[in-house]
Amino acid sequence: MFSYFIFLVASSVTFLCTHQVSSQGSNCTENPVFTPSALVVKYGDPANVTCVVCQKNCSVDVSGLERPVGKVLQNGTTMLWTVDRLTEWGISLQCYYSNGTSDQCTTRLNTTLYQPPESVSISFVNHTEMMFENQQYTLQCSVQNVAPVQSLTVTFYRGNTALGHLQSRSEHKKPVNETFTLNITPRREDDGAQYWCEAKLELGPAGPQSPPVVTSEKLNATVYFTTTTRKPEPTTIKSTTRSTTRATTPQTTKSTTTTTKSTTSSATTTTATKTAVIAQAITTPQSSSNRILTHSFMCLTLLLSALI
Repeated sequence: MFSYFIFLVASSVTFLCTHQVSSQGSNCTENPVFTPSALVVKYGDPANVTCVVCQKNCSVDVSGLERPVGKVLQNGTTMLWTVDRLTEWGISLQCYYSNGTSDQCTTRLNTTLYQPPESVSISFVNHTEMMFENQQYTLQCSVQNVAPVQSLTVTFYRGNTALGHLQSRSEHKKPVNETFTLNITPRREDDGAQYWCEAKLELGPAGPQSPPVVTSEKLNATVYFTTTTRKPEPTTIKSTTRSTTRATTPQTTKSTTTTTKSTTSSATTTTATKTAVIAQAITTPQSSSNRILTHSFMCLTLLLSALI
């Protein structure tokens, strides 16, 4: 609200300084008229203005146009003021006439001589390193060699987002250097954003159609922030697997061992039985033919035993 009030005051001052102001006595039927009614000129440019002293039935004895620079050409009640290169700051023109009385009818035209900013830069105040989330920092925008500074508007930006508009309270007419500051509190979303500022001369309807604008370089921001991570909950899958393995492995081994022992014992018993039978057959007295048969039977038995 306060900045808006300052803006209104600055606009009013600009209006008064760039428009004609008339003063008239009791016997003035009309006042001199300037064309254009406001004069805004860039430093070093040529300028001209016309003053018509009296347009209707008026008695003019003495008339003139007072000026600090330039020349005047007069044709009846019309005067033309010209200057090849305007470099005088804060000048005004005064067109007047008198009608034979003690009153003098006068109109004054205040001129606005402007100079766009020579340069604009942006930086942090007392800070050159990275920024941290939710901490306050101060940006400053420095404008060099600009006039009139009371018509200057500075805007801070983050990317394409305007952060604030500021104006000067200075009343200097000549070029000055001015610094504007703005407090910011970066967020984690601002990491990698670009900060910059823009200086614009608001010269009103009489000024150039495209107001003079100068922008700063872009300032890359690095914002550090902390992250909160949750620890994973413990799992019981591995413990269950180990318990099962420990419980079942010994049982399986014992069963395998028992089966092996049983199989070995049976094989041993069978072999022993067959050997006994063969021994008995050898020791028993038999005939020659029987011995042949017995011998054949023994060979067959041994062959089968080897196969088994």
